[in-house]
Amino acid sequence: MLQIAACAWALSTPPLESLDRIRLAGFDTVDLWPNSFDAIGSADQITRRGLKPGCFGLLAGALPGGLSLDDITGDKAQAVLDVMFQSIDKAAALGTKRAYMVTPMEYPADDTQYLNSVRALGDRAATAGLKLCIEPHPGRSLPNDAACLEFVKKTGHENVHVLVDFGHCLITNESPSESLRNAGDRLGYVHVDDNHGQFDDHVALFDGVLKAPVINDFLETLVDIPYDGGLGIEFKLTTPSPMSAIVQARDYIRGWELRQGVTA
Repeated sequence: MLQIAACAWALSTPPLESLDRIRLAGFDTVDLWPNSFDAIGSADQITRRGLKPGCFGLLAGALPGGLSLDDITGDKAQAVLDVMFQSIDKAAALGTKRAYMVTPMEYPADDTQYLNSVRALGDRAATAGLKLCIEPHPGRSLPNDAACLEFVKKTGHENVHVLVDFGHCLITNESPSESLRNAGDRLGYVHVDDNHGQFDDHVALFDGVLKAPVINDFLETLVDIPYDGGLGIEFKLTTPSPMSAIVQARDYIRGWELRQGVTA
C-alpha cells in the first residue's frame, strides 16, 4: 500500500493541535513546513502521537533580511543557502527522510550559481540523511516536470530528485503518469491535489478538472514502478474544509487500492 501523508500546513490550528487532528483522522504520516518546527520542537512530539514525518518543505513564508528564493541564483546565494541548510537540519532532527524545495521565479541567463546552489543543498541533505526533491511549478523557473527533470539531470548530483505534483500536471497538461515514468530513479516524492486547470488553487479531489481515469492511471503507475517514497496529500488554508478534503483524498486512494487488491 502507498504511504499517504497529510500536510499539516493546510490546517489553521496550532502545529501540535494539527498533529492531533491528523492522527485522529487516521493518518500515520505527516508532511511539515519549517514554520511548524519551533512549536513541535522535537521528533518525540510526533512519534508520541503515533505519527511519523513524511516530507519536509524547506521554505515557508518570508526569508530574513529582504532575501527571496530568487537570490539563490545570484551573488546573495549563500545567505539563502544558510537559511535552507537550517531547514534541512530541522528536518533531520524531526526524523524526516525527504525534503523538497520550490524554484525561483526566473531561470537565469547564466545558471552556474543556480546549479551550484542546488548541488550544495544536495550535499547538505545527503549528509543529514535526506533525499532532496525539487518541485516544479507553473509560472516559475522550472514550470513543469519535463523542465525540472532536465535541470535535475544537469546538476549531475545523485541526491537531487524530482517531486511530481499531480495537480500541477493538470495545469501544464502533462500526463502525471508519464511524468512518473520519465523521472525513473530521479523520482523523489509525490503530491496529490486537484484544481480548476488554470491556477494552483488546491481544491478537493473531483471538485476541479480531475477525472477518475487520470488519477486511477497515476496510482497504477506508482504501484507498477514500483514507488515507495510516500505520497503527500497537499491542500492549503484556502481549501474549503481542508481536513475533510485530505481525508476524502486518502479514502479515495485506499478504496482504489482495495479494488485493485494492492496490499503491500
